[in-house]
Amino acid sequence: MTSVLKILESLDRTDGLEISKLEKSLKLTKKLDKDNLNIAIKALTKIGILQNTNDDKLAINNDIGFLQGRLRCSSKGYCFVVREDQGEDIYIREANLNNAWHGDLVIVLITKQGVKRRAPEGTIQCVLQRYNDNLLARVEQEKSTGKLKAYPLDDRLPVIIELEDDIKVQKILLDKDVIYEIKINKYPIAQFKAKASIIRQLSINAGVEGDIELLLSKNNVCRNVDPPKIAPRKIPLKGREDFTTQPSLLFESWESTKSPSLPALFAQPYEGGNRIWIHAPTVSERINLGGKLDKYLKEKGEVICLGNNWLDFLNESLRSASQFKLNEECEAISLLIDINKEGDIIDWKFVLSIIKPVKLITPNHLKAINKRKATSKSIPIALKGIKDNLEVIYTIIYSSKLINNTNNVNIKLDENIPNLERLSELQKAFPGRDFYGWSKTYDSCDSQSILDIYIRLSSNILAKHLIGFKLPFIYKQHEEIDQASINELTKTALALDKKIIVNVDGTVTTTELIKSFESSNEKKILHKLVKHIIPGIHLKLHKFDPQIDIEDLNLEVSFNNIESPWSCPSLNYWNVFNQFILTSLLKEGKNKLTSRSKNIIHLGNKDSWKHTNWEIFPPKLKETIDNHSNLRLVQNLNEIRKISKTFRNNIISIAQGREAQNIIGKEVTAIITGVQSYGFFAEIDDITAEGLVHVSTLGDDWYEYRSRQNLLVGRKNKKTYQLAQKVNVRVLKVDILKNQIDLELVKEGDSESLNTDDIGSDN
Repeated sequence: MTSVLKILESLDRTDGLEISKLEKSLKLTKKLDKDNLNIAIKALTKIGILQNTNDDKLAINNDIGFLQGRLRCSSKGYCFVVREDQGEDIYIREANLNNAWHGDLVIVLITKQGVKRRAPEGTIQCVLQRYNDNLLARVEQEKSTGKLKAYPLDDRLPVIIELEDDIKVQKILLDKDVIYEIKINKYPIAQFKAKASIIRQLSINAGVEGDIELLLSKNNVCRNVDPPKIAPRKIPLKGREDFTTQPSLLFESWESTKSPSLPALFAQPYEGGNRIWIHAPTVSERINLGGKLDKYLKEKGEVICLGNNWLDFLNESLRSASQFKLNEECEAISLLIDINKEGDIIDWKFVLSIIKPVKLITPNHLKAINKRKATSKSIPIALKGIKDNLEVIYTIIYSSKLINNTNNVNIKLDENIPNLERLSELQKAFPGRDFYGWSKTYDSCDSQSILDIYIRLSSNILAKHLIGFKLPFIYKQHEEIDQASINELTKTALALDKKIIVNVDGTVTTTELIKSFESSNEKKILHKLVKHIIPGIHLKLHKFDPQIDIEDLNLEVSFNNIESPWSCPSLNYWNVFNQFILTSLLKEGKNKLTSRSKNIIHLGNKDSWKHTNWEIFPPKLKETIDNHSNLRLVQNLNEIRKISKTFRNNIISIAQGREAQNIIGKEVTAIITGVQSYGFFAEIDDITAEGLVHVSTLGDDWYEYRSRQNLLVGRKNKKTYQLAQKVNVRVLKVDILKNQIDLELVKEGDSESLNTDDIGSDN
């Protein structure tokens, strides 16, 4: 199917195309498809998006100020277009939506400029690409006609969808415990509503696997994408550095056979500090940028953890070819780092290599190492198998602690994921990945927590390296935390714990505030409050701008610890893309001025860019990289990141909801984690699930909300409910689809009067 987006992309890089050439570019051969293209061209020309040139070619009309962006709607009906050019969001009134839905990529025209604090307003001219092909919906029968209508579960889509008559529709039984996955066959246009057909029915109570299927459909995650039948490229071994005699180690905590492969490590003392090798699996050398395998990976975007299993990012052939295997020779990309005794970087070097990992280090090994006394000469049974590698492991752990202490930029917090079997893989550190703008607190007993330190360090080094060579790369940008939010959090923290230390003037940075929480009894609550004010992370594309001084940019990278991920290509596409730029530099970069020059520069060395004053890449490769280094790529990857983050949140929430269902009616202990005018949120101790005690259920008094103190106060009895307060609650209701838990406060005397027959009821 040809979308408006594909039409515009075909015309984007040209001065115009004849319609016949456009058909060829879009690979349209059937008469029906060509006729539909002509209809689309007429419509796009009429609204001014396309125009005919003097030589009868079709081109994009740049004279009108059309903007592209992604439509974002709230459950309350407010809609904004988030612009691709990073400009101010555009407010869209309901009458100007033009049948666009939440998530759609659209073209918008600004109709009213923003003034003061008001956002500019606009109208949607055209939908470029639909976001939702499949939806989860409730199916209900219309009383007047008897026809079945679908109502999307996503409350950001307040639409009614007509179900096309087929055998499935005729046979379905309306059941409150069943929802339906539907496929949109026709999107709404003018006065005509959307039409869809039922793909399958999904039971709300079908166990863990049923929950996963629900969430995959709910989050628009495609589980069965057919990979192209193309074998990965074979990598020539000539010119690769041989590290097969080096006893490198694999560090892994994930236990599923489908878990992604991660880098190998080796370390040893060197000139008063330590020398560390990070060996990354190489995927970029096995695919062609812009080829079928590359497009497949770009579409999938990222590996997804299903709780105790994984939805692969790499296809099986790529996974098998690139994964490190114990005691086997494996192709790698290696980074050598020298650090001093304070943990500061002294030198680095990137090389293409061959390695031979010898051992897998697990959390059980690390726990045994942490328990072992420094003076002990005996080796515990748990460490017998790795006794020859202990010195290397000690050096790796010691260096990771040094580096962690010198890195004051990344915010590290406790994750507190429920200890449930269905979430076993989520409980380990996810190295190099930030879902919420912060990373998990360093844990020397978690193999991947140690690995995370080196992955982030290597990502920062690559950013500096590629900036030096003026090459493009994708990096993670941390949004700044509003100082007013930090000040409010500080006030709340001081109200909870007077021992927290702040500066004389009362100001404090987020990092300083988190450090002051370490010895606090209210650490768990305070960490939760910090999480609320961290805005998050976005992927951004860096392209060399001759107007910006490289030294200034390098200082910014150093100061802000910008990360350009590359060492975990089994995790996501941005690692693959950055790895492609790096391997292109090492394999195809021009390392001397002329073919006769004897002065050869190793392009992987630190500061090597200072000794090159020529074009690094051949013209064809440079053009390929430039064409694929565009904002659309990063925007699509950011969309995939949002889906992954939402899926991760949902799979944790649904697990907590299932646990809460088991204790409906029972009295449990909880701690108040948030206070609002409509009630307070409380986290149940045993399952870390958060529910709402609505103010209407506190029937003994009228409660006033005091935002500055984060508490509710009774007008008559002066009873208060505030942050960190322990309360006894009862689970009333659990809505699995909306991730909502309704709680009721158990008041004094209620426990005794509660009939044991009521335990487990919904009332």
